This record gives sequence, C-alpha cells and structure tokens, in this order.
Amino acid sequence: MTAVARLFPREKAETLFKTPTANLGSNGAAQHPDKRRAGGHGPTLEDEVVFLLNVDPEAEHPDDGPHSPADWWGPFATAVYRWEVIQGTAAPVPIVRGPRGGIKLSPKFAEWLMGLPDGWVTDVPGLDHKEQLARIGNGVVPQQAYEAFRFLMRDGV
Repeated sequence: MTAVARLFPREKAETLFKTPTANLGSNGAAQHPDKRRAGGHGPTLEDEVVFLLNVDPEAEHPDDGPHSPADWWGPFATAVYRWEVIQGTAAPVPIVRGPRGGIKLSPKFAEWLMGLPDGWVTDVPGLDHKEQLARIGNGVVPQQAYEAFRFLMRDGV
C-alpha cells in the first residue's frame, strides 16, 4: 500500500483531480477531456478545471466561511471539501483569464492542490504563469513525502 493510498483512500471521494505536472505550462491550450481522450491522451489538470468546473475566472472567494463554494467543483466537490478540511484553507479560484482572454489553470490553485503554503511558488518574484506551473508540477506534496518517509522509517527500509 502506498502513502498516497493511506492518505486518500479512493472510497472517500468519487472523483479526484489529476496531479499537476511540470509540463502543464507547455501543453498548449486546454482541451475538453473527451477530445483529449479521443486523441489517445489522458486529460490534464488544466483540461479538467477549464472544462469540467462551474466557476468564473473573475469569481472571488466569499469571506463567509472556510470553504469555497461547492457549486464550483462539480464531481470534484467531495475531494475539494476534504482537502480544504485537511489543509485548513479554502480552495482558491481554480482558473484565471490569460493575457489574450482565454481561460487557464490558476497557479494559485495548483499550489493549493499540491498542499503548499499560499505563495510558496506563486509569490516568488520573476516567475511567470508557465514557470510557476512548471515549478509546482516538479514539486512534491509535502504530506505525501512526510507519510512516505514515516512509512520507510517505521519499517526500517
């Protein structure tokens, strides 16, 4: 059993987001997940947030609670709620408007999804959108790393 499986058993959430990857900023524009699958590829995190969620890039997180609006998340609502509870912070708006008006994955959301403190990557001076996503995608979920090391230390591997 892996550390991930122990932290997030599949029976606790119907649908989980894809993991951010280092090439997210280089994949080109998001495509509907069905179109991506028809081309023989799996959807990316950006495909999911751009096409499967019900949120406006200009939306603001309401200040009336520790959770983001449930209607933003569609099939991912249970997983997002659970991660908000574990993290102790509400999910940020998952999309942003790009410089030419298109909708893109928000680096703040990818950072939150990876369990990183707010601004850990996104507040580093000089990193553009693509570079932020690359750094986040090359990173590790601290909670998973901790659990993996704890597991290895416990079993003396």
